[in-house]
Amino acid sequence: MIEQYATDCNECGIDKKTKSKLCTFCITQKVFKGKWKLLIYWHLHDGTKRFNELSRLIPSTQTTLSRQLKELVIDGIINRKVFNQIPPKVEYSLTPLGKSFENIMNAMDKFGIDYLKSNKENKLI
Repeated sequence: MIEQYATDCNECGIDKKTKSKLCTFCITQKVFKGKWKLLIYWHLHDGTKRFNELSRLIPSTQTTLSRQLKELVIDGIINRKVFNQIPPKVEYSLTPLGKSFENIMNAMDKFGIDYLKSNKENKLI
């Protein structure tokens, strides 16, 4: 299965032997590449949010936020639910696939805490 992705993936431009080992990482990086995608994910892991809530939480332009939300929807990481009402109401939440990334985010959070503690102790920060 991974070999199939490796031959289909043209993101990294590396040789096929190396690509077959790294392709899954390239795909993950492609999905979460974007200045605000990890932060969007982090806020949605706390629960469903409306666009304006995310806009207040994330220091991005509305255009950039909208584009990155759309990309995460296309990649199957988040759901976009539109309510047929006036004024329009749109909610975003994690899909089951998106929820499966939670352990990785928790590990990243722990690494960040450990990194800050280590650098503070070493007076690098």
